[in-house]
Amino acid sequence: MVMLEREAPPKNGDCLICGRREGIYRCDDCIGRTFLCAQCCKSEHAEHQLHRIQRWTGEHYEPAWLWSVGVVVHLGHYGEPCPKSSYRKGDTGPTKPSDDDVTYGASPPGRKIHGCPVLLVVHTNGIHHLPVAKCNCEGAAPFPFQLLGSGFYPSTEDEPRSVFTCQLLDYYLTETLECHTSTYNFFGKLRRLTNETFPSSVPDRYRELLRVGRQWRHLKELAAFGYANRSDFPGPGGLALFCAACPQPGINLPRTWIDDLRRWLYMRGFVIDGNFKCIHRMQKGGTKDIGLKAGEGYVTAPIPYSEHVLETTEEKERSKCYDHRAIADRSKPHKGCDVSGIGALACSRHGAFVPTSVVDFQKGERQLNIDYGVTQGLRYGPTLDAPAILLLYDIGCQYSTNAKRRMNANDRLLDAEDLDNVIWGIGTWHVHGHKERCMARYSPSFIPGAGMTSGEILESLWSTLNDVGRTSSVMTLPHRMEVLDAHMLDSNWKKMLGLIPALSKNLLSSRKEQDKAYGDYKALSSTASPSQISTWTLSMDNALDNRKKNVAAMDVFNVTEKLKQPTRKRVQADLMENEDTADDVALGVTKWLSLGLDIQEQHGKAPSDTQTIDIATKRDRLAMRIQEFYKGAESLFPLLDVSELELAPPPVPHCICDAEDCDHTCDTSNPLLDMDGLPEFIQIALPSACLDLPPVWQRAVKKEVKLRIAQASDCLERIRLEVGNKTFLFRANINLASGKKDHLRGYSGVAASNRTINYLRSLYRQTLWALTRLGASKQILQDFKPILPADIKPIAHIYNHRERGHRNSPPSWIWSQRLSSDLSNDTYLNELHRVNWFKARARHARWVEEHTLIAEEMQWVLNYFSYQAEQSSEWAELPNQTVAQKAWSSRRSAMWSRLRRHALAKFNEARSDSDSTGYEESAIGVNKSSDTG
Repeated sequence: MVMLEREAPPKNGDCLICGRREGIYRCDDCIGRTFLCAQCCKSEHAEHQLHRIQRWTGEHYEPAWLWSVGVVVHLGHYGEPCPKSSYRKGDTGPTKPSDDDVTYGASPPGRKIHGCPVLLVVHTNGIHHLPVAKCNCEGAAPFPFQLLGSGFYPSTEDEPRSVFTCQLLDYYLTETLECHTSTYNFFGKLRRLTNETFPSSVPDRYRELLRVGRQWRHLKELAAFGYANRSDFPGPGGLALFCAACPQPGINLPRTWIDDLRRWLYMRGFVIDGNFKCIHRMQKGGTKDIGLKAGEGYVTAPIPYSEHVLETTEEKERSKCYDHRAIADRSKPHKGCDVSGIGALACSRHGAFVPTSVVDFQKGERQLNIDYGVTQGLRYGPTLDAPAILLLYDIGCQYSTNAKRRMNANDRLLDAEDLDNVIWGIGTWHVHGHKERCMARYSPSFIPGAGMTSGEILESLWSTLNDVGRTSSVMTLPHRMEVLDAHMLDSNWKKMLGLIPALSKNLLSSRKEQDKAYGDYKALSSTASPSQISTWTLSMDNALDNRKKNVAAMDVFNVTEKLKQPTRKRVQADLMENEDTADDVALGVTKWLSLGLDIQEQHGKAPSDTQTIDIATKRDRLAMRIQEFYKGAESLFPLLDVSELELAPPPVPHCICDAEDCDHTCDTSNPLLDMDGLPEFIQIALPSACLDLPPVWQRAVKKEVKLRIAQASDCLERIRLEVGNKTFLFRANINLASGKKDHLRGYSGVAASNRTINYLRSLYRQTLWALTRLGASKQILQDFKPILPADIKPIAHIYNHRERGHRNSPPSWIWSQRLSSDLSNDTYLNELHRVNWFKARARHARWVEEHTLIAEEMQWVLNYFSYQAEQSSEWAELPNQTVAQKAWSSRRSAMWSRLRRHALAKFNEARSDSDSTGYEESAIGVNKSSDTG
């Protein structure tokens, strides 16, 4: 009901302003309920000529127009009539359109009213017809420029009849950027806002909006980059923003950067990738359009690029890796398209498109296209001055093979010497689709100076740009270039604004990850001998030093030895210690306790595949050992009736299932010495099992604690051996199996390994249960943690290099536990330990680099904002600057300065949460000589 109340006029029907005349008009854009007469409506809207009004017919409201009440737009005198204007005062008076007029009388009967031409005005709330009185004073600007000065953009230079408001054009550009709305749909919305019932009756200015929108976008870009204050023209990349956080000498680096010993800190990183959604469909009659840009943005200049494509022949190269789609489809044409996609470069750490590097594909992702994009991208700015350049490409292993030869063969491309400092890599997601050797050779996880760069950031940028591809596919090629440039500029601007919260957040998280990686690395180092650490360190450092000359040196990060599948040895440690008769109740207690532990280990023990003794025979043997155990108790403790002791129920049974995630439990057990039951269910009376410990057993507790610790260590060692065995079973017998028979045979071996592991896990759980009941120290219980299903899974990055998501996943704690055995004595476990140690050390180094880079990037961002503010303020110092040009320069400079102050506050807030010092207003130096360690 409240909404419907607006559909009726006030009860008395008088004008709410003068109160003397009948109110018949209301305004949809004025705040509050407005009910006005014609004269008051005109006076109230003398400065609001683009409001929408409605007229009361006596029964309901219907659309009406401000021209009908006498509203006129005056140019040149701040809204006041020009003394020499052709405007003649008069009142058209309220007019009522006929009932058959589907436009509701939107346009006046002639082209002039009050001696002024009637223009069609396109505004954010629809299309209007308004008389416009120009200024006829001496020296007045031409009519189109008068319109521009009043906020109206004319559709033509000569005798314009249609204009677009600047607010409408700004709204249009924002709509296309944020909502990816096509121009056709946008203008359709304006027509519906104008006449919801008959939108087709509204004049169509779609083509005019296409042309004017392109002009307005280009003018805004020229002004934003200072070319409204300058007389020169933008060069390649002159209308583009790049990354504020990437190190750029002369822009955001101090002059002393060249003296910094940490050369890796200034390595430039780029990602190369192709997109096959941003296509362009062939147009009938070809492209008959004039472009407003030619390489000043992100898309490379079309004429030199077209000449390069025509003059260059794509070479066929045999793939040395898998036959990836980018290689297989590079010569595949796309039916009905003259552009099959685009290729681009972006900074690998922050995702900013590189100006002039975006190229069109004519077929697939050919090397001749990428070569040109790489050339233009590396030539932009001071990129080639960097001490090293990291190029990450989905097929970097193949692309880099003959890159220098291709560059030398074409004068339009880089010199081969320019690639001497290039380090080739593959993104951390795509590298899992390559051969195993590519992981260590090309993954950023093993490239010094890369930090925690993933090399996949362009994939997230494509997801946004794909929406643009649907609308740009049917544009003319010049228009498509301008639209792609605009969206990439907008993407870089958003990335720049996002750097402030992202760097602030990542500074603290990188510190935590760095500490965590260091802890994992030290834990693995603590389980290796000094000789192993020395050998491994030398081997890893040599590989990193020789990587640039030969990437095959990085193969030491993979499992390098062809190891045989080891037979699982039943390891039974000697738990006997020299007994001190002064401390023991009687000689033989240790032997008696060891016998009890052996019996517990044999409870539920699964027969091996090679064992031929009947199960009944095993039970007989077990029963004999149990009898021997209790006879020993009677001889050691003649005054104690062991059969009457009340024992605690065991925690879990000994499980022998072949499931990888075993969670079996048991709450029943046979009574003590129930010889009618099966011997494997008979509970053994040990000090740890007694609910009420006999006094004569008090001194035996310490001995059982020592035996249990040794038993837990033995279990862990055997579990590690079996997990390693299962890892290589997956690697050799399943992943590398060539047929179904081999696969089944491999899974049979894995099931047998699972049975052994589950048995050892249950035995380990019983050992922890006994240590807890014996009152073992807190340190002992912390050293021997519960073994979870995740701890006994095969090591994924060893048996399957395609397994993703393990970049920051350290090995299970069982591999960092220092045990009594020497890993160097077992070649199998030594190899697993070596590879885990290599990757843990590399992971720690990358996180150290990441934290250092983030801290430096914060300062580089501040320096970049200062640089832009200074550049903007220098525009005002150029000769012959008007007041308006100086004001525009000041406005841009103030914007960058405000951004810097905001970033400074956020960065110092983030630094206060870490152990780093805050930033000063002046740029801090970066000539520290510390390395990543």
